[in-house]
Amino acid sequence: MPRHTKKAFCEKESITEPILNNWIYNYGLPVIKIGRRVYIEEADFQDWLKSHTKTITLQKREPEQIALPRQLQGKGTGILGKLQLAR
Repeated sequence: MPRHTKKAFCEKESITEPILNNWIYNYGLPVIKIGRRVYIEEADFQDWLKSHTKTITLQKREPEQIALPRQLQGKGTGILGKLQLAR
């Protein structure tokens, strides 16, 4: 698999260098460091990406019931009565 410099990797993935540094230093993206040069292996990135992928599923929620004081439960001339008519 190809090895990229930080600059080339950022261009390839369309990210900024601060984002890449965040991934490296805060999220453990593996790199190869030779002197001052830093390289990212494509295979290492793909493995890291798979281990940091999260699936989010939407759960159906029941509508919330609002408890109203007794004075507001009947139909009135206030805004609550108008809202109940609109339903």
